[in-house]
Amino acid sequence: MMNDAEFNRTFNLPFNEAVTWFRDKLNIPTTKWDELEGAAHAKGFMSAGAYQADLLTELRQMVDKAIAGGTDIREFRQQFRPLVQKHGWQLKGGGPAWRSDLIWRTNIQTAYQAGRWQQMEAAGIEYLRYVHNDGVRRPRPNHLAMNGTTLPRTDPFWSVNYPPNGFGCKCRAVPVTGKEYQAIAPAEKQRPEHWQDLPDKGWDYNVGTADKQHLADAMMEKMQRMPVDIGTAWMRSIESMGLQEWISQ
Repeated sequence: MMNDAEFNRTFNLPFNEAVTWFRDKLNIPTTKWDELEGAAHAKGFMSAGAYQADLLTELRQMVDKAIAGGTDIREFRQQFRPLVQKHGWQLKGGGPAWRSDLIWRTNIQTAYQAGRWQQMEAAGIEYLRYVHNDGVRRPRPNHLAMNGTTLPRTDPFWSVNYPPNGFGCKCRAVPVTGKEYQAIAPAEKQRPEHWQDLPDKGWDYNVGTADKQHLADAMMEKMQRMPVDIGTAWMRSIESMGLQEWISQ
């Protein structure tokens, strides 16, 4: 199992697939973390309360550098507080230290797992095993319930439960050979009970397979819930961040 030291060492290495995945995101201003849910987060760069274009751009540059291996968690924390003060960012749910850690770990973990999925897909990996990180202080029962589950990479289970499955989740999916799969106990080749409900709220998607259409659909749904004038203004702000160019890429 990967402990914190191993996790940090791994993420200090350049990881081209993870970097490319992150750089394909579109900046999305939001006021709360679940304003756009699920797979929309895989293609949109957002952070609760960060609705200023300049703030999002600077924050994204910091995260990009971290994913590329140029910033560790301590340096990220040091840069984060002045950024908050500069833009008058009103943080909710915790102070700058807590929020910077959350942003750093969430973005790096999702980029890493998305990159791993792309590598396994390119390599033609047939089977994956869900591995829960036993090093966490407070294991989540819903994540523990998936530990050891071994299924074909194309199984619907992975479209919902490919990690990460929540904020701070350090679970992972590891490749399994055909020979290893044949030797696995039958119980581990079955989807867990209520498997579609096991991820934490808002995390029931695969970061490696989510595409631009997921984000476009989520934005359209959000705009339709808004009063016409507010929805129009919100979409204009997205357009100013390069929506059309991003979609055409």
